[in-house]
Amino acid sequence: MKVIHSAPGLEDLWQLHFSRLSGQEYNVPGMFIANPAGPIHNGTAYWIKVSAQPDGAFTVTNTRNGFAKTYRARATANYQTPGTSR
Repeated sequence: MKVIHSAPGLEDLWQLHFSRLSGQEYNVPGMFIANPAGPIHNGTAYWIKVSAQPDGAFTVTNTRNGFAKTYRARATANYQTPGTSR
């Protein structure tokens, strides 16, 4: 979890379930967790919806609480797909 949380360029981390094993310091704020009760529950199961736009932006929505955030496309001038050459 430390590696994920310290990844360069990471804006937000969205979770399907609250992680009891990783401790509170590695769980994200509740608005980013679809099922805060954890993976074992008897109620409604919620999901995280990702919608992509033609301009490269995408919107992530937590279906439990309706919280949504749009992420704009980043510049990719120097990006090279792994395993390819220019």
